[in-house]
Amino acid sequence: MKALNLVLIAAILLAACKKEARVAPEPKPLATATAAVAAMDKDTIPDKSGLKLRLYQDSTISDETFIIFNHVSSPDYVFNEDAPYLNGFGHVNIANISRDGTDLAISSLPYSTGMSIGLDIHTKSSGSFFLRISGLYKMPADKQIWLKDNLQKDSIDLRLGNYGFKVDEADINSFGKKRFVLIIK
Repeated sequence: MKALNLVLIAAILLAACKKEARVAPEPKPLATATAAVAAMDKDTIPDKSGLKLRLYQDSTISDETFIIFNHVSSPDYVFNEDAPYLNGFGHVNIANISRDGTDLAISSLPYSTGMSIGLDIHTKSSGSFFLRISGLYKMPADKQIWLKDNLQKDSIDLRLGNYGFKVDEADINSFGKKRFVLIIK
């Protein structure tokens, strides 16, 4: 009798487990869930689009950095994907900064809404300088390209105009890696 009771209890538990298994939702495969998240946060800038940013003092003293968007790129420096910045003998120097802190002349990175890209700016002397967009390549017209000046607590959409600022070689906050950030939104 005890054996029959145990068999009946086991059968009832097995039936209950099977019933719960049918009611519980099946988990999605990881690839499908990842694809669904990627579709919701779709990159809205086409691959190989980008911008050139120019730092200049006048028509003869200038330097540029180039940012290319590609959804499969890394925001960190990658050999043969990005071009590291090499300081030359120019009067002004501008580089964009990868996520891992590498100064780049040309960077390829994925776009995300509201992303920020640090800029590293150096000059050989104090004076007045300007930043402007010197080239846009397949950038959607609805994307704003903001320059944030952390020293002056100011910002401007560079699509609407140039940004003038002063560098004082005696003030380390007026140049370098901490003063300017590009925000693409």
